[in-house]
Amino acid sequence: MNNIEKYYDNTTNSMPTYTVKKFIELNIEPGNAIELGCGAGRDTVYLIKNGWNVLAIDRENVEKRICEKLDKDEFKKFRFIRQEFEKLELESNNLIVANFSLPFCNKKNFRELWNKINKSIIEGGYFVGNFFGINDEWQKTKEKMTFLTKEQVIELFEDFEIIKFKEIEKDGCTGIGDIKHWHIFNVIARKKKYC
Repeated sequence: MNNIEKYYDNTTNSMPTYTVKKFIELNIEPGNAIELGCGAGRDTVYLIKNGWNVLAIDRENVEKRICEKLDKDEFKKFRFIRQEFEKLELESNNLIVANFSLPFCNKKNFRELWNKINKSIIEGGYFVGNFFGINDEWQKTKEKMTFLTKEQVIELFEDFEIIKFKEIEKDGCTGIGDIKHWHIFNVIARKKKYC
């Protein structure tokens, strides 16, 4: 079994991520969401079960894994596209979710990807996700990935009101069961409305 399949198997029954749980607690009126790097679908499924329509995007074909967790009515709220970030086109939406996915965008393409994300979220819409900080262990070995300082993360959100911002540094397991040092910025932000 390759690492990506092991990751999907290990995370298929995982609880939704911290940022998505906190977002749902805000009781926002459900609309149209896009999840970038949906993996085995824990956040996509949680959003759908809370009334959201979700377009899930991943570079691997995980559609079947997610469909198995949805009933007939929930399935109507689900769409899937297999796509790499570097070639991504995004439709307008109320919410973009990106947990443990954006850092895997090649750092040369990250700004372009972020501009597409920003442009696709409608005024009053939300971004919910996280970024890896410069103290993350992978920063030493995965040179193509994107790692940001706290200031760089905050700068991304100049068009947003940051509702929740939480920096975490800790040792913990990866999705395939290895131990590593994590440095993560969790963000929930609302796109500003302009008169």
